[in-house]
Amino acid sequence: MASSNLPGFFGRYPPGSHQDPSKIKRGGKATMKTKSLPKALAWYWRTFPRLFFLLVLLITLFAIIWSQNKEECNCLKMGKPGLTTFHVGNERDATAEEEAAVCEMPQNQNFTVKGSVIDPLPIPYEYLLGSRPTKKRYLSIGISSIHRKNKYYLMRTIESIFSQSSPEELKEIVLVVYLSNNDSTLNNQTAKEIKDGFSSHIDEGNLLVICSSLASYPSLQGLQRNFWDKDESVQHRSKQNVDYAFLVNFCASLSRYYLMLEDDVVCANGFLSIIQQFIRERGEPWTTVAFSTLGYIGKLYHNEDLPKLARFLLLFYDVMPCDWLLELFHQSKAQKEIITFRPSLFQHIGRISSFHTMETIFKDPEFQEDFGDFGDFPAVACYTDIPVFDDYVPEEVCPPGKGVFWGRNVTSGSSFTIVFETPIILQKLQIYTGSAEYKWDILYSGYVELGTVKIKENDSATCRIFRKAGDFHNGKFELDNFGQVMEEQIHCLRIQVTVTQKEWLIIRKINIWVKRG
Repeated sequence: MASSNLPGFFGRYPPGSHQDPSKIKRGGKATMKTKSLPKALAWYWRTFPRLFFLLVLLITLFAIIWSQNKEECNCLKMGKPGLTTFHVGNERDATAEEEAAVCEMPQNQNFTVKGSVIDPLPIPYEYLLGSRPTKKRYLSIGISSIHRKNKYYLMRTIESIFSQSSPEELKEIVLVVYLSNNDSTLNNQTAKEIKDGFSSHIDEGNLLVICSSLASYPSLQGLQRNFWDKDESVQHRSKQNVDYAFLVNFCASLSRYYLMLEDDVVCANGFLSIIQQFIRERGEPWTTVAFSTLGYIGKLYHNEDLPKLARFLLLFYDVMPCDWLLELFHQSKAQKEIITFRPSLFQHIGRISSFHTMETIFKDPEFQEDFGDFGDFPAVACYTDIPVFDDYVPEEVCPPGKGVFWGRNVTSGSSFTIVFETPIILQKLQIYTGSAEYKWDILYSGYVELGTVKIKENDSATCRIFRKAGDFHNGKFELDNFGQVMEEQIHCLRIQVTVTQKEWLIIRKINIWVKRG
């Protein structure tokens, strides 16, 4: 046999092996060279550590594989319907260690569907003003407000809600203002302004001001840009979704119904009574009713749906804007189309968005400030010597009145005259000046006159004889049951200004009732 010097897996072949090159054929007989004892011992000392290392490695790999298979089996055995826990907090990377902890999660012996899923979320709130009313109200109104650098509308919105409600209606309302500024100093400053202006409503339990810590919010960084928005826009609308989720969650147990508003709106007169009438007359089930055609202004919900709405907004807070989510919410509850009440009860007045740098003008063309009986519509023509602003001419407010008259440079002696085509006997008269948006543009001092003996005067008409019927008070003139006192036919009505005013004048409504027979 030829000799070989190739090494094996553990080195050269050991002495005495049948493959040892020391074996030599001589005359048909093999002879073996005798190796010394020290060399043999050295070979064994080199070989056994390597064998031992290989054995330990194989045992370790087997132990790891066995452990993983056992863990998978345990998880499969635990694969029963379990508890899904919703966390409102910062996102964390999913690690193998956390995934393993899910399998070993102990069962919650106190779990109930109502307490853990249907009831409001246990979000921490801070009361800045007021306290929860002891008695459930008919309507809770929620406003989420963030401070704007250039203009702030919140105070006007609060004033409009309370001023357009009667004392009886105020007993059925609780207004919740959620201050969503990240700056606690701004929140406290705003709360102080609200307290200075509306302390009586706070004392009567009609007004609450709350906030919550941004630490309770989900992550607002590194969000997905689904609609080609800038990162700042995505962050803003995502935070707004969470703001509204926290707000509706708080209001869930305050009332029977919930109305969502923005912090830059004005309200129609007696809006609560109109909402109550709609609910009474609505026979079919509903999830959402829109009392304004703009965004998420004037959206009405059952309070029992608010915990679900809060969770819905939180689940998709980083996906799309709030008004889109609100539409999907009522669709998910089998209301295919939005139910819209017309005319609108709320008007948007803000011009500066919460982005601070963008000016927007969104107006609801269907907003109507005054509701109820508008009287009769006798044929009339209207004239004035007050300079007209833009296209707000006298014909806009003349009965039946599809708009408003808006004049400027209102001076003492100015007048606004209504001339009837056919003489009438006046039964009742209402004249309203100013508006919810421009509440200072009222008639501060003036009276109404009744005229007889109609005459032509250049391109207009008027009456030769006038007598005073009554004065304006706080921009309003109301005269009722006049026909029971005066049976005389009249040809004209005239609004007479008695004091020059720096504010402009809006005449928004002229209601005339004619006595029949």
